[in-house]
Amino acid sequence: MNTMNTNTLSNEAIVAPAKKINLVKARGSLVWDDTGKEYIDCTAQAWSNNLGANDPRVVEAAIAQLRDMTHIRPNFGSAAHTRLVSKLREVSPASLNQMGFALHGSLAGEMAMKLAFKNNPKAQNLIVLQDGYHGRSLATLGASWPHPNNPFLPIQPRFTRVPHPYPYRTRMGMDPEAESQLCLALLEETILKGVDGAVAAIMMEPIQGNGGHIEFPRSYYKGVRDICDRHGILMIFDEVQTGFGRMGTMWAADYYDIVPDIIVFGKGVGGGFPLAGILARDDLKWFDEGEEALTFGHFPVSLAAGHATVEAIVADGLCEKARLSGEYATERLLEMRQRHPLIGDVRCPGLMVSVELVKDRTTKEPARRESQEVYRLGVERGVLFGESRYAGLGNLIKVKPPLDIERAQLSRALDVLDEIIGIIEEQRA
Repeated sequence: MNTMNTNTLSNEAIVAPAKKINLVKARGSLVWDDTGKEYIDCTAQAWSNNLGANDPRVVEAAIAQLRDMTHIRPNFGSAAHTRLVSKLREVSPASLNQMGFALHGSLAGEMAMKLAFKNNPKAQNLIVLQDGYHGRSLATLGASWPHPNNPFLPIQPRFTRVPHPYPYRTRMGMDPEAESQLCLALLEETILKGVDGAVAAIMMEPIQGNGGHIEFPRSYYKGVRDICDRHGILMIFDEVQTGFGRMGTMWAADYYDIVPDIIVFGKGVGGGFPLAGILARDDLKWFDEGEEALTFGHFPVSLAAGHATVEAIVADGLCEKARLSGEYATERLLEMRQRHPLIGDVRCPGLMVSVELVKDRTTKEPARRESQEVYRLGVERGVLFGESRYAGLGNLIKVKPPLDIERAQLSRALDVLDEIIGIIEEQRA
């Protein structure tokens, strides 16, 4: 049984922040700082460079658009908008053909919320998952897992958080499948008894990113879909981190064979340019004039870059490359787990790869300081690993490079991780 509250901020978790690295150049899976030092980037710059950084096809598309027009008011059409809409319809799940655009995932998340209430005007509630993360705008911060010492609570909208399965840390030592059924029952009970009024939508990440790379049993996804259908509630998949090949499929919805009513996308779609948006079911009522209008929501340079990025992801077969690279990384990490007691759990699929570090495999106490030390020592050795959460709350190390990372680079990054964990374990001993 494990009752560790992984949201608690303690003195044990607070350490001096690592020295900020000033980056000046990026190519593929590599970045360089202002001293000329090279790093293998296993963060894909906040998981945004699914296609390697500064891909010439994306850069040329953006430059061509810059020469023609840099800004278009959103109530006008454009060739860049038309091309991207057409391309996204080719790769999107069936029936999700309506779309809107924004410049970052938080506003796209808010767009999805607004559309949900637009289509259920009598609803007063939106349900999210504990440990979920949907952004840092005022609304999406409120929809995300609890933040310590949050100063914005007085002006944030309220969301109802429900428990979710956590296969590595099941409640009371339950079987993961039993916990999945318990959480589904609690979700339905919350809809019936836990809120005043109707629920417009359930918004969830297919794999919780900042909350700990938590993947649920497959039964949970189908169960949420069934509950939404029974109660006339929209299902929103926040695929800002999982979309555009990261899972080894174009969408997590494809991987789990679930079609949500709305998908929120971002990060990997822009090839390094700011771009996000939503895909919505064909029969949902769209916004009326003035309800969803952003001055730069139709930024043609990002739209052109997005079109080139999605074309390249498809042309280069990056979904399959991500699947194969993820299988290789997972196999390596599982072997490391046999030798390193600091590694409690290994997670995938695709290049959504991470390890949860624990001080003790029996108690599963999070190894937060050790996780920060992995990042610091990785920087020294020329590898940028990702972390989960902030303010010292995380105990996950993420290996999420561009999907087209060369095998030799991925192997080198994993070698460094193996070396670092060994050093930390020796220091603890």
